[in-house]
Amino acid sequence: MIAASGIHMHFQTLEQLLLERHPELAGRVYFNSVGPQTYLRVELSGDRGTGLTLARLGRTFVWLVVDPTLDSEFSVWPLNTTPNEVLVDALHAHASAYLAGVPVASPWRWHESEPSDMTELADLLVERGVCVRRVAAGNTYFPYGPRDELKLHIADSSEGAYVEAEFTGAFVRVSLKPSIGWLVDMHCPERGAWRRVDLSYCLWGKELPTPGVPRAAVTVNRLADLIGDGPKAWGKSCPPWEPPKTARASAEPQSNVQGSLFRVDATGPHSAPRSPGPRELAEVVLEQLTAFGFGDVREGDSDSPIHSEAYHIEWSGRTKTLSTSDIQRLNGLAAAAGEDVPKRLIVITSGGISRPAADFADRAKAFIYHPDPATGRLFPLNSRADELLPPGTEPDRYY
Repeated sequence: MIAASGIHMHFQTLEQLLLERHPELAGRVYFNSVGPQTYLRVELSGDRGTGLTLARLGRTFVWLVVDPTLDSEFSVWPLNTTPNEVLVDALHAHASAYLAGVPVASPWRWHESEPSDMTELADLLVERGVCVRRVAAGNTYFPYGPRDELKLHIADSSEGAYVEAEFTGAFVRVSLKPSIGWLVDMHCPERGAWRRVDLSYCLWGKELPTPGVPRAAVTVNRLADLIGDGPKAWGKSCPPWEPPKTARASAEPQSNVQGSLFRVDATGPHSAPRSPGPRELAEVVLEQLTAFGFGDVREGDSDSPIHSEAYHIEWSGRTKTLSTSDIQRLNGLAAAAGEDVPKRLIVITSGGISRPAADFADRAKAFIYHPDPATGRLFPLNSRADELLPPGTEPDRYY
C-alpha cells in the first residue's frame, strides 16, 4: 500500500519541479488532491488536458502519463526507479506537442527519456513510412489491452533493447543484444512462429557462423534502409522457431510422424509419449540451433552428431553441475579443435552450470544449453545463450 500522505507530498514536489523546469506552463498546471484520484494535469484547449497519475496495472503500481489524444497509447513508467525529472519532462513533452500542434518529440514519443540506437532506428523507420509499434530500451514497461482494462508487460532483460514494426502481412522485431549485437526476427502468421532473418546475408550477401551482426558492423541508418525496404528485401532467413513438443503415437503405425520432431513407435491412439533417443535428440538440437541462426551447423556422425567448422559442440550426458574448471577445459578443447583458427564452444549438457562457470562461458563467447529430456527443447544456461532465444510471445498479444 502507498500512504496517502506520501502520495500528496510527492505530487506537490512534482508540481513544483514541473514549474521550475518548464515555467512556460505556468497557469496551466493543476494539482488535484481531492477525491479518489490524485493527479497532476496540464490544461490544454477546451476541456482537454494531459496528466500524470499513479495507476495499478495488475499487481504493479506505475506512473501513467495520459495523452489528450484518445487513441494514443498510455506512457507507463516504473514507480520506484523513474526520476522525478523524467516524469515532469514526459508530461511536458506531451503537453507542449499538443499546444504546438505537432507530434510528440523523440524520444518521448517512444516512451523513452534518452535518445538511443532504438529511438534513432524508430525515427528513421517512420521517415521511411514504416508503422513502428513499440520501442523498448531504457523503459521496459508498456501497457496492453483495452484502455479500461489495461495490463502491464515488463520486457525481460534477455530480450535486450528492441523496436517492433508492422508491415502488410508481416511483423518484425529488431533487437540489440548486449553480447550478440543486432538480431532481426520476423513473425510468420501462417505458422504462428518467429523466423530469424539472416541479417549478415541480407546486408553483405554472406553467412556468418554466429547469429546476429555486431553493433559496430552496421550503422543504424543502413539497418533502417534494410528494414524499411520490407520483408521482400530480407531474402534469406532461418527455419521457423517452433519449440519442440512431446510426440504422441498415432493410430496408424509409421516410422516418422509428419510434422513431429520425434520418431515414435505407434502402438495405439492412447500410447504414452516417449523421450527422444540419442539420434532423435541430435535432430531436435540441430533444428533448434539452425533456427537460432547458427549458420554452419550440419548433421554429423555417430561420434559427433552435429558438425560445425566454427564451433566445437560438446555433448555431456552427465547430470553433474558444470564448474568453471569444466568450462575452461572444454573451451581449451574447442580452441584446439580448429584447423586454422580456434573454434568456439557450444555445450549441450544434461546437468546444470554454476554461476561463475556461466560467467566464464559468457566471456569465452560460448553457448551452454540444457535439453529437456522429454522433448529435447533447449534451455539456455548462460546469458549469451539466453540472448539467442527468439521472442517468446505472439505479437497480437500486446496490440
